[in-house]
Amino acid sequence: MAFKQARRIGQIGACSALALGLGGAYLQTIHNDTLVDFKSKFPPIVTNVEKPPARDDFLKKLGEPVTKLAEELSTKDAQSKFDLIIVGGGATGTGAALDATLRGLNVLLLEKNDFASGTSSKSTKMAHGGVRYLEKAIFQLSKAQLDLVIEALNERAAILNNAPHLATCLPIAIPVYKYWQLPYFYAGCLLYDLFAGSQALRFSYILSRGSLLDKHPQLDSEGLVGGLVYHDGLFNDARMNVSLALTAQKHGATVLNYMEVKQFLKDGAGKSKGVRVVDGETKKEYLVAADAIINATGPYSDAMLSMDESANGLPDPKVLEHPKMVVPSGGVHVVLPEWYCAKDMGLLDASTSDGRVMFFLPWQGKVLAGTTDVPLDRVPENPVASEFEINDILKELQHYVKFEVKREDVLSAWCGVRPLVRDPTTVTSENMKSTQGLVRSHLIFKSPNGLITISGGKWTTYREMAQEVVTETINSTPELQAKNPKPCSTKDFKIVGAENYEISLAARLAQHYRLTDKLATHLAHNYGDRAPVIIDLFKDPENAKPLGLGDHPTYATFDHPFTIGELKYAMRYEYARRPLDFLARRCRLAFLDSKTALACVDEVADVMSNEYGWNADTKKQYIAEAVWYINHMGIEPNQDSYGTF
Repeated sequence: MAFKQARRIGQIGACSALALGLGGAYLQTIHNDTLVDFKSKFPPIVTNVEKPPARDDFLKKLGEPVTKLAEELSTKDAQSKFDLIIVGGGATGTGAALDATLRGLNVLLLEKNDFASGTSSKSTKMAHGGVRYLEKAIFQLSKAQLDLVIEALNERAAILNNAPHLATCLPIAIPVYKYWQLPYFYAGCLLYDLFAGSQALRFSYILSRGSLLDKHPQLDSEGLVGGLVYHDGLFNDARMNVSLALTAQKHGATVLNYMEVKQFLKDGAGKSKGVRVVDGETKKEYLVAADAIINATGPYSDAMLSMDESANGLPDPKVLEHPKMVVPSGGVHVVLPEWYCAKDMGLLDASTSDGRVMFFLPWQGKVLAGTTDVPLDRVPENPVASEFEINDILKELQHYVKFEVKREDVLSAWCGVRPLVRDPTTVTSENMKSTQGLVRSHLIFKSPNGLITISGGKWTTYREMAQEVVTETINSTPELQAKNPKPCSTKDFKIVGAENYEISLAARLAQHYRLTDKLATHLAHNYGDRAPVIIDLFKDPENAKPLGLGDHPTYATFDHPFTIGELKYAMRYEYARRPLDFLARRCRLAFLDSKTALACVDEVADVMSNEYGWNADTKKQYIAEAVWYINHMGIEPNQDSYGTF
């Protein structure tokens, strides 16, 4: 008996040893395979990136500067020629430049200020189909509204796919305070998922009261029933815009910021076939011809239309005071500290006092809240957030937050002009103030003298808008058709920063370069596979210094991961020409914390002045420009939306 037990124990031991041995060997094989194959599983970390052409190189393509009187100019005076000129460096303009360039056209993109300096940097930062449009489509039985939702859901997927470093999927909770709303909201969000089809990001789901409070402890719990969670895209709009311009340039486009189109050049038949453009830095003027011109100036479309309409190509100086095509409205957003929202889930207020939808979203380590919708009777040159609109947003937020919402918590605020559009040929002096005839989406309008205007729409559909306007331009221009352009290829085209990006890049950068998690995450999520180029600049300890430390750093000083190296990268690789370009549109500090950005203006100006060799007057001018702009981002109370500088 004892012998049998001993034999059985021996057998069990032998089997156990065999199992352990085989298991160990298997695990060792996995471990060895992982070590062997690890590097092949990820794109390489690349620091050697070719610098883009300098601004002067692009200016040489425009020909010699001229001084001839504007009234005497025509296409015969042009010093250079492109296939296509695109006026406007916002989302649609840069998207069109990329689209046309990939089709094989020789493209010139001209922007009066900086890329994304207007509406395209002042959005709600969402790539979305529009839940509220779906509600209207259902209750109004509107196929047009439903088509808008489906179109935007398709384009949402394109943004997330083509710029994964800049765009991400964000769950958004709708707090419910009435039991009957729970199935109502759930049904609507399931339809939203259904219409997205195979491109749905995640399925919507219901959160219990306790689970919602666990996620959003700042919520007022009184009367709270639970919540409904759906999903949309969140992205960095200005960085996306700049990246589109850089991608267009990488593939052959000539892209220039701070180049103002002052006049259209007419050919013998009176058609608009070129531009007189002024360099905002040197004030030199260039005359450039083209087979076609696209007007992608958004709220300022009417100014270009007046140039096309006039015989000498000069604009009506008062046209923006009585626009025909654009019906402007102001949308204000504010940025608040991170404790106003969960770090990984947004909130949607579906029951505001005036029927609007209000978002509260985690963005770049802060909380973005908005938006308002205030009609404007003219297009402002420098729109600002009024104190009334800021307080309106805070008032709506107070309905949900159990602690006091304070005005001093506002870190930044801004106003973007939303261009609602209509066919300008239908507008008369009698119906100019009417909203009748406004299109729900975007509008492509071909003027009698050949100008192609694209306006309206929203960030989410920028790519489709670009595709449509480039296609329309080619189809209506025999000279472009003769070049046998390729079909559109932007649907699945990775932009700069996305080509070798993968989701663990931030961890790999932190590990490889011994960076803090905050700095590695910031660089990976804003520059993608270009991040190592910035980190490589840190070999010079001066470039590794954070911006805004000053002589007496405090804990608050270290709240943002922006460095001198990032600033130098923006100048050398991203055409940042002035302090505001970097602070507002490359690193977004002015949008995240205006007071901190204001304290950084002089330091940024010093670095840029050394790089570009500014004289004292130029440096003073650019500092004043940045100070005014940032001061009006929620620091100084503004009485209305019509800012001037």
